[in-house]
Amino acid sequence: MLKLISSGIFTILALTASFAQAETSTTTKPFEIGVLPYLSARSLVANYEPMRLFLEKALGKPVKIYTATGFKPFFLNAQRGDYDMVITAANFGRLLQKEHQFTPILRFSKSASSWLVTALNSPIQTLQELRGKVIAVPDPLSMAVIVSMTNIRDNGMEPDADFHLLKVGSFPSAILSVQKGEAIAAITASGAMIQMPKELSESVRVVLDAGDFMSLIILTHPRIDKNTVSLLTDALQKLSNESNRDKEFIANLGFGPLIPVTTKDMSGLDRFIPETKRILNETP
Repeated sequence: MLKLISSGIFTILALTASFAQAETSTTTKPFEIGVLPYLSARSLVANYEPMRLFLEKALGKPVKIYTATGFKPFFLNAQRGDYDMVITAANFGRLLQKEHQFTPILRFSKSASSWLVTALNSPIQTLQELRGKVIAVPDPLSMAVIVSMTNIRDNGMEPDADFHLLKVGSFPSAILSVQKGEAIAAITASGAMIQMPKELSESVRVVLDAGDFMSLIILTHPRIDKNTVSLLTDALQKLSNESNRDKEFIANLGFGPLIPVTTKDMSGLDRFIPETKRILNETP
């Protein structure tokens, strides 16, 4: 089943199954980009529209942007080849490179921070005060959750035994759970907070900064030829670095300009792969 959301001239599809079977047009096949569902589909529509329009001009063909209903469905769609290019979490990017021969081309230069936050008026001041409490988390496969949960375990606390996890669909939903009193705290990411409405982002404060991690990575599917990869790389860097109105796209995302991905960048992600695989295997 496909869930279709429209915003002006732009359409985004949130998928529960491969969208490839739904492609019936006899016109030029569009270039299809998958974006990790770290925000709602409606927010992704607005945030990535400048990229879509810019790449249509650069490639000379239609460009469509897709997302999925969760992190695992997104990863499964990507490894199955549903997307020509992906904008994804660093741990997924490394897996797609190592096991499915995707080509990393660019990453956002600004590291993200994994934060444990609580309401502005909450009495919680330390991690240990969360014993017996409920912590809302976005998708467990997100880098922010993996980094924070590692830090929490390093401090001698385990989920279920010392606190309870409330799993919600996205970073905004985690903050909303704190607002509603469903959870005393939430795990979030600095980059996601920048893209949230202020009524969410300004309603919480940081209890624990669990550490930094590489933000989103852009990779191409192995079927994409080298000339197109080069064209994409040049176009995206131009979009990122030119001093014009399109540069607002980068500022609004909050991840910093796009820069080339190095071999060191990718190999440094290997420490996150075992935990990512474990969660993938345990996630329905």
